[in-house]
Amino acid sequence: MKSSACVPSWLLAAALSLPLLVLGAPLIEIDDARYAEVPRAMAASGDWVLPSLNAMPYIEKPPLWYWLSATSIKVFGPSEAAARLPMLLLAVLGAGGVFWLGSWLYSPDIGRCAALATATSGMWLFLTHNLTLDLPVSVFLLWSTAFILRALERPADARWAAPAAWLAAALAFLSKGLISALFPLLWTITLIGLCPKWRRPAWKLLSPLGIVLAVLLVAPWFLAVQARRPDFFHTFFIEQHFQRYLTPKYSRGAPWWFYLAVLPGGLLPWTAPFLSGLSKVLRRPFTDPRATALALWALGVVAFFTTSHSKLATYALPVLPHAALLAAASIEDGLPKWSRSLCRALGVILLLGSVAGVLLYCRLPHLALPEVAANAPLLRRLVVAASACLACLAAAQLYAPSSKRPALALGLGGALAGLCAFAAVSAASPLISAKGLALAVKESARPEDEVWSYDSYPHGLQFYTGRPVDKMVYFVGEFHYAKRDAANAGRFGDDDEVRALPRRGGRTFVVMKTGRRAHFETVPPKGSIASWRQFGPWSLAEVRSAARSR
Repeated sequence: MKSSACVPSWLLAAALSLPLLVLGAPLIEIDDARYAEVPRAMAASGDWVLPSLNAMPYIEKPPLWYWLSATSIKVFGPSEAAARLPMLLLAVLGAGGVFWLGSWLYSPDIGRCAALATATSGMWLFLTHNLTLDLPVSVFLLWSTAFILRALERPADARWAAPAAWLAAALAFLSKGLISALFPLLWTITLIGLCPKWRRPAWKLLSPLGIVLAVLLVAPWFLAVQARRPDFFHTFFIEQHFQRYLTPKYSRGAPWWFYLAVLPGGLLPWTAPFLSGLSKVLRRPFTDPRATALALWALGVVAFFTTSHSKLATYALPVLPHAALLAAASIEDGLPKWSRSLCRALGVILLLGSVAGVLLYCRLPHLALPEVAANAPLLRRLVVAASACLACLAAAQLYAPSSKRPALALGLGGALAGLCAFAAVSAASPLISAKGLALAVKESARPEDEVWSYDSYPHGLQFYTGRPVDKMVYFVGEFHYAKRDAANAGRFGDDDEVRALPRRGGRTFVVMKTGRRAHFETVPPKGSIASWRQFGPWSLAEVRSAARSR
């Protein structure tokens, strides 16, 4: 008889391959475009030490992702597919880590089911396509915790598992910084405090070889950047870590319950099995040390970011692989009645969402809104894809509780929903990507012309044009520390800079959100704007050169 957690290998392979379908899709604003552009600039400049964005130093994050993506761009050329390919490979590495950990911690069936759950969880699947640093750090944190558990559970293997845990943590550190050391350290201390049998083997984790290798892997880049940028340590550690966590400086606040809403949504369609596995640990925390370890990781990460003054939905991603293992183990043990009821309730909610999408599709031709009329074909495709995504998730939630193989039903539903979600993202690309705008600038702007941005900064502009934005008017964003340099001060401006247009010797192309067009038209001298073009939510103004404006 097949295990309830048994899933076919072909389904896991198909789920892992889904991002290939949109590997070359237009870059999404903001993070996707930013984390493609920084590696492109690195590959183009040949400077593999100091990352840059818009031809200014960009030292907010460590370099591992930039190195991986820049290497891909060097090999395959600058394209969306080349920029994203390493992220897909990292996602496969993450699924492999879940499979390996689940296989020896529980069973191969549970390992395979957990790998499928990871690969088809909504947030994980989306972030294999939309570039952020949260997936790389999640993958290496997963491997670090897997090696730590191996050393604790099988002390004879600590001779290789302990150094491997340090190396994985070092790679996580090079992916996103201090949390990569803090999370495994606090988690391990908690584990050995709660589980007496792990206290003696825990000393083997203090591997001199692992510590030396980790330091040798991490230290050279940090020292090299500090030598070139004396403000680096302060910017990276004080501003980007402590101030981001302890103060509202970066305006990313959210209510305390934020992750209690984000995590269940990001785990779909595996939410109910995960909550079932978590509830078992909370009711009997010391019955199964394996499940306790997984639950402590999930709860610890959520608790850490809940108390932070800077909250983003993607910060919850490191929870997903461990949550997937809890979900797979819970399916294998048999979902309790309340969990099956929750699964069906989620199915009903998702089905209602799909029905609402169908009703919206039927109403689109009757909505008397200019925006709808202008984008009606695009909106129809988007609504159809989104409704189909919700319908697939709903079908999986409604069928799985009565199925003999609920893991297969949930995994298949998640994979099909992912396929529809990627179709929705592709349909929405004119609205969420600056590619069309950038290609128009690339075609029109000559070397003597300048490109400005007004009250915004489309991060994909430089990726597609290969040239920086010469002046950013009313925009600082992530360039706040670069603006402190006298060398860059002239690249930031306000309306006084616009009033001084036209420039002598070349035209000025100004990009902005369409909502700012009405104000912008009142700022430069009358008659200096030669033309306007619109690309989704973006508008492009061409300001004549001074010679032509006379």
